[in-house]
Amino acid sequence: MALRPLDNALPVIPERPKKLAKIATLTKNPNQKIQNQTDFSGLNDENKPPLPEAAVDYLPSDKLEALADPDLKIQDLVLGLDSKDWLKVCESLNDFRRFALFHSTLLEPILENVLLVMVKAMKNPRSALCKTSIMASSDIFKAFGDKLLIESEISDAFDQVYLMIKSHLMKMNFN
Repeated sequence: MALRPLDNALPVIPERPKKLAKIATLTKNPNQKIQNQTDFSGLNDENKPPLPEAAVDYLPSDKLEALADPDLKIQDLVLGLDSKDWLKVCESLNDFRRFALFHSTLLEPILENVLLVMVKAMKNPRSALCKTSIMASSDIFKAFGDKLLIESEISDAFDQVYLMIKSHLMKMNFN
């Protein structure tokens, strides 16, 4: 039995496109950006830089501004805090801080539910959520003060917030 050539047996695979060198042209105006002559969009996804990591702004309480339309935003607050997207939760926690500082009367009816969701954010291992929720609890203490201890429904949720903050402080003390 004679051996047959292998190049007939292998499937035909199109060649991978060759990478083209990026050539930059200098412009006459030094203030203009240098432009590439070739457009590489869609040629090779591996050459695109990775997307930047999401960043969270930690705004101090005095830098926060009042919400433009708090009546509409209050409806989405609990849904945003209960989201699976951590960036949405951080954004909602900052909105929660704004409500506590500037629109506390709108926040008061749902304060217990929001405090329970805030405890959940404090337990999250993502440091941005934990830090933002601790900042939110600070603003809650400023806004509501003794009311957190007096009203029974709110005080149960407040106890959980207090215990979480205490456990975080204990962990920081031992590290």
